[in-house]
Amino acid sequence: MAEIEEKLLAFHCPRWEELPDVELYVDQVVGYIERHLAVLDVSGEGHFITASMINNYVKMKLIPAPVKKRYGLRQLSRLIVICSLKRDFTIGELHAMIDIELAKFENRVIYNVFCDEMERTIRHVFLGEALPQPGPSVEESIVRAVMTAFANKLYAHSVIRAHTEKEYGGALTQRAVNNS
Repeated sequence: MAEIEEKLLAFHCPRWEELPDVELYVDQVVGYIERHLAVLDVSGEGHFITASMINNYVKMKLIPAPVKKRYGLRQLSRLIVICSLKRDFTIGELHAMIDIELAKFENRVIYNVFCDEMERTIRHVFLGEALPQPGPSVEESIVRAVMTAFANKLYAHSVIRAHTEKEYGGALTQRAVNNS
């Protein structure tokens, strides 16, 4: 198994209870998200988030505004969801998904469902592990569909990266830059 696949299979999305119990300044939020999501950057696109992106997400009402320039659990959990999925879904789609999910579930519950589903679908796509049936609600079906698309794209990128690293000795990024 390729190293990237091993890292993805070992990925743990921090649950609500594992998120920092103190509010963070924007630079701390950026560092936290980058550290925890780095393994998901299979395609080598780079940073998941910047301070200016966070400010834009506040302006777009994707996340609640900080209180005294500090971000709490609600903002951090939403940013993890957004940063995980923004490469696969538009901001409009993410906004709609968040609105749909929060209309039925409280932040803590839906965030933990997101984390569980992310890890399960990665294992399903990479290892063929069976997935439990989603609940009967539309909201649970949406999370399953979104995470399945996400995990399949991760798998595609990891296979391509593993092949090109084997074939070209890790020069994929430089070759792509030179050929564009």
